[in-house]
Amino acid sequence: MAESDSWQEPRGRTRCPQCQQLFSEPRVLPCLHSVCGGCLAKLEPFSALGKGQSVGTQWSILCPVCDCEVELPAGGLEDLLPDWLAEGEVLLAQVQSGGLQLPCDLCREGPAERRCQECKVNVCEFCCRAHRRQKRTASHPLHPLQELSLGTILPPAPCCTLHPLEALGLFCEPCAVPCCRDCAITNHRGHELKPTAECAGRHRESLLKALQESEPHIQELEAALRGVEEAGEALGHRTVGLRAEIEAFIEGYVKAVLEHKAALLRDIEEETQRRQQLLDLRRARLQQQLLDLRTALGFTRDLVARGPDLHLIKAQGLALTRLKQLNQGEPRPAELNDPAGIQFSPWEEAGLYQGYQMHGVLRGKVADPGKCEVRGAGLQSVCQGQLTSFTFFCRTTSGDLLGTGGQPPTVTIVHKETNRSLPPSIQDNQDGTFHVSYRATEAGDLSISLTQGARHIQGSPFSVKVRDKSQRHPGIYHCCTFCSSGGQKEARCGCGGTMPGTDEATWICGYQGCGHGHKGHPGHSHWSCCGDTKKKSECLGVSSTAPRNLLRTVAL
Repeated sequence: MAESDSWQEPRGRTRCPQCQQLFSEPRVLPCLHSVCGGCLAKLEPFSALGKGQSVGTQWSILCPVCDCEVELPAGGLEDLLPDWLAEGEVLLAQVQSGGLQLPCDLCREGPAERRCQECKVNVCEFCCRAHRRQKRTASHPLHPLQELSLGTILPPAPCCTLHPLEALGLFCEPCAVPCCRDCAITNHRGHELKPTAECAGRHRESLLKALQESEPHIQELEAALRGVEEAGEALGHRTVGLRAEIEAFIEGYVKAVLEHKAALLRDIEEETQRRQQLLDLRRARLQQQLLDLRTALGFTRDLVARGPDLHLIKAQGLALTRLKQLNQGEPRPAELNDPAGIQFSPWEEAGLYQGYQMHGVLRGKVADPGKCEVRGAGLQSVCQGQLTSFTFFCRTTSGDLLGTGGQPPTVTIVHKETNRSLPPSIQDNQDGTFHVSYRATEAGDLSISLTQGARHIQGSPFSVKVRDKSQRHPGIYHCCTFCSSGGQKEARCGCGGTMPGTDEATWICGYQGCGHGHKGHPGHSHWSCCGDTKKKSECLGVSSTAPRNLLRTVAL
């Protein structure tokens, strides 16, 4: 079969999956993949079946398409079933592309132009006319070779290899091979023989039945494959989501670590500057003390060595007093002079930075009393016998909370009238704050002092008034004097607020009490007697600076 250079492969099973060339003597493997005979001959045997036998040893090979181990027949590659369907498709493709001219199967002289599907022969134009003139073949359809459908077998039906002139029209059931009439008399005498067409019809029915039984399995496999593909897509989406989460987490964590690093470096710089300032201050003081002492000693030496008696008598008291003043106490060592006092604890928890737990704490930082502060009801009016508290915020020079490891404040609570001390309870919150609680045992005024490093914090000492017992509110719980007094202009309130537009000098609007939205109004309901916004609370008492008409609102 000659192949033209202009031939192009149409759609179909015409190329070997191993060499990617047109099939040449294709053979069907037990796995139902077809491969060229030449390609199969190049494959190395995979394993020997029955190695203990020296005669009749069978071999297996790996299919080059599916990698499946297939067993070769006893006769080897030659006994593999030829793929006549693949050969027919190659032949048809070559004919339809003009790359091959088939001879007429009847006269063997002219080129074949048409094919009789009933007789399974290719005929030239002359034999085609003769085919139509014969009564037995006049009704046979003759199709041009160029219009034949894919899968048509162009070669005539194969003949017997022992009797070339005889067609294989019979099929031996016991031997499962086709045979001719001569072979039926000689080689298959006494065997059950049936026409090939009858056996082919029966086998076709069994194959169709097998196909029908396999269809559901195909659907199941396709459904399983779709499930795998969907799972793969879901896995891909999940992977993308997880990567985004991990990247966001790591980026946030790195950002928090860098922020923590910057904070630690800033703390080191601030602590170094603070300690250096203390050293500079101590140095200046010592230098001044040294200068003063040298001045006093020089004056005294001159007075003793060259001073007139009268001047010595008059100045000796002044010199002794100054020397005594300068010689009092021993020179103290420089405060915080030991650099080892600043230490870094890498594995100690340093709190949360942007939601991430950080480790690494700088030890040796000292709170700045000028930046420390207190908040809470325990520094306001309290009730006798009740436990009250406030919070101490320990801050550094930069105003940041000291964090873990801060020194608790020194709290002194003294009753002003009796000079009795109250023991406070101090709890470290491990975040730079301290919870201070105490219980006032008697009414009166308290003095609460808070010091950090022997220095008072801002606002210390604090004055706190202790009420002798729980006081009920004599007023009413209202939103404003306008509503609670029925619009009376002279009504006042303990919150101290006035109506909008009110001028305290001229009382332009005429209303002297509080109203909605004015400056100083609590923004919600409150007690008219003391201005407290909590409904269930103790009365804080009427302020001494309250307006004179306050009791009118209280009565209302």
